[in-house]
Amino acid sequence: MATTTRRGARGLVVKRPGGRNGRVRRAVFDATLDVLAGSGYSSLTIDSVAAAAGVNKTTIYRNWPTKAALILAAAEDRSEALITTKSTGDPKRDLVAFLTSVAENITSPLGRALVISTLNEADDPDVRRARDTFWQHRFEAASDLIRAATKSGRFSSGLDVDFFIERLIGPLYLRVFITGAPVDRRFIRDTVAAALRAS
Repeated sequence: MATTTRRGARGLVVKRPGGRNGRVRRAVFDATLDVLAGSGYSSLTIDSVAAAAGVNKTTIYRNWPTKAALILAAAEDRSEALITTKSTGDPKRDLVAFLTSVAENITSPLGRALVISTLNEADDPDVRRARDTFWQHRFEAASDLIRAATKSGRFSSGLDVDFFIERLIGPLYLRVFITGAPVDRRFIRDTVAAALRAS
């Protein structure tokens, strides 16, 4: 069975199945996100995802035994593919690239629908657990940028990394999901600059 590798959270090498298994995985994840965005969490079932992906539902249950586990895996796969967390040695440029990729994700029709659908199910304990795991992994991946900047001397060694990330992405989520104010390049650069000054 062919496999591919990618860098996951904290730079760990994660193996991905290739060949037929890789195609099945891709079809299942794409179907999961499409069904979730189109119908919402409560209407999503393993049966509906299996039908949309063109696979047997036992294939899904064997790998992801609950729909919360399936959604978590699909959401993490999407974020790992779309969110830029690479460090180039230029903290400001890296943070602008990171925040730009987050903005492009959550302002896309699918990204926006995914966030809203999970917010609508915030009281569901399975959704809460999946959401907590998702954000833990996302913060770990983004933390690599901040730690690299700390080593370069840009930040103090006592910086609260999680709080810095919240300060960075909080204004973005406020504009996209609350105020509806525009999200453009100037806003991204100003948000990064403000976070850097406050650090």
